[in-house]
Amino acid sequence: MTNQQTPQIKVTNIVYKNQVKRTQSDEYVEITNQESKPVDVSGWQIASGVGRNKVFTFPQGTILTPSQSVRVYTNEIHPESGGFSCSSGVSLWKDSGDEARLLDAQGNLVSGLSYDSKGSFTKIPTDDEKTSAVAKVAKITNINELLNKPVLIENQETKRYLFSDGEPIKGQRGSEGGWLASSGFESPKIVGTDANYYNRALWKIIPSGDSFLIENQETKRYIFSDGEPIKGQRGAEGGWLASSGFESPKIVGADANYYNRALWKITTI
Repeated sequence: MTNQQTPQIKVTNIVYKNQVKRTQSDEYVEITNQESKPVDVSGWQIASGVGRNKVFTFPQGTILTPSQSVRVYTNEIHPESGGFSCSSGVSLWKDSGDEARLLDAQGNLVSGLSYDSKGSFTKIPTDDEKTSAVAKVAKITNINELLNKPVLIENQETKRYLFSDGEPIKGQRGSEGGWLASSGFESPKIVGTDANYYNRALWKIIPSGDSFLIENQETKRYIFSDGEPIKGQRGAEGGWLASSGFESPKIVGADANYYNRALWKITTI
């Protein structure tokens, strides 16, 4: 199925914790027709993330007009929003995190939305969207053109550059003896800055096997991941600040590739 053939019907909301106790019958998933024409969704299904169980199938003759949104409730009937219900006596959407996937009549993923225990929502990309994104990046950027030359690495959301703080390395790589204060030396932090002060936001991407080292041009330090590896699914930690109950480890500038923590994969989204 190509991107042009896939109707723009999106999962636009999941209300997974509402007013009704225990059964949460007033939970619902909302989908919206973002096409400029009517779309027949007969036989389409909404599936939960728990075992990909099919929880609702749209009946024959279900047509969404342009910009129309409908809701599928767990166990309530609301004619003003389509009148669809899963008729389930138990809650369908986990409060600790789940996802809703909209499948067409052939079982293809048309749209999806996931959430975590903090209520943060993330779009689930379809195969078409993944392919389109990769093809777009491949067309405009050849990774080989970026290797071993100065590059700026800018955050898409904050527009800040990765910036190497602290003193340049002295002596041979690894002579500092580690990256933690417990070793007698603590590596400087990598920060997000608004401009390329003193060329400390210039980096070189250096191939190393099937991964890459990312070296600061000025300090010669590698971008290095501190802390514990992630556990469980992505997003399970619930945030990145101490106020969320968890604080993400820092990114530091280390003088050597201790325990492969300076090796990075570069992927497109």
